[in-house]
Amino acid sequence: MYYAERRGLSRKTRDALVLVILLLLLCLVVMGLLYLRAAARDKQVNEMLIGQGSAELDEAFQSVVRLSRVGGSYTTMQIGELRQHLYAVRRLNSIASTLYGKASVVTADAQITRALDYVTACESRLMQGQAIDEQLQELRGLLETLSEQDGI
Repeated sequence: MYYAERRGLSRKTRDALVLVILLLLLCLVVMGLLYLRAAARDKQVNEMLIGQGSAELDEAFQSVVRLSRVGGSYTTMQIGELRQHLYAVRRLNSIASTLYGKASVVTADAQITRALDYVTACESRLMQGQAIDEQLQELRGLLETLSEQDGI
């Protein structure tokens, strides 16, 4: 008598294969959930960076508004604060553009550089004992334009 040769997988091998496939599917589902969570977190971080940059830009604008109302030694301190806010916007722009691309910045770096040039002009004129009204008006106009573009 001949025994029929059995073709296919043994029950033990088939069960192991089904278990491996189920584990792979489980891993796929877990990876998908982790990806979705990371994408949501990534969006949240991007919004936080842009929001913080917008807040710094608004603080810079408020500093210019305060500068136009005061005088004396307070002006020098207020210009230093204004410069800090503009540097913060520049750094947040740099971080956002590195992480998310050039489209994810508060404002263009050229505009921040221009504002910092006005601040430098104000400082140099103050050191020479000259009035800074014209530079403040131009800086205020620039920051107001940037704030409107940003939606502040």
